[in-house]
Amino acid sequence: MSSTDELLAEIERDQQREQSSTTETESRRSRAASRIKSPFEGLFSFRGFLLALVLSVGGLLLASVVPLLPGSIAALLGVFFAGFLLGLVRERRAYLEVALAGAGTAAVATLSSFLLITAFSDIGLPLAAATGGAGLLAGVIGHYFGRDLRDGVTRDL
Repeated sequence: MSSTDELLAEIERDQQREQSSTTETESRRSRAASRIKSPFEGLFSFRGFLLALVLSVGGLLLASVVPLLPGSIAALLGVFFAGFLLGLVRERRAYLEVALAGAGTAAVATLSSFLLITAFSDIGLPLAAATGGAGLLAGVIGHYFGRDLRDGVTRDL
């Protein structure tokens, strides 16, 4: 091998080392960035929240049509079935979105049902908090059961 060939081979090895070290540095940076983003990325989806809210309000309206069913119970059933449907249909988990939509829907439904009581007494805020908490639980439990059924139906035997 001539000295020119050796020099060219050495230059090529140096370029490969530089390229691999640059790739390794970029790889480390991208891994570090993904580690920083991943716990918070995908935690809350505004589209998922809107979908959960629309389903919760729709479930509330459908459950309120049932005769002899009190309004607050209808609200909780509607939120439960909305969370169940969302868990059954969606592949992605949406517990936070369903919890917020369920709490808001149940609280607003109860406050609007007892509008005079909440307007002229001090019971409005505790009533909204209690029904909001119950709506939150109903939505999350419904979502859990929907995801569980979806997992059972789609799992290989």
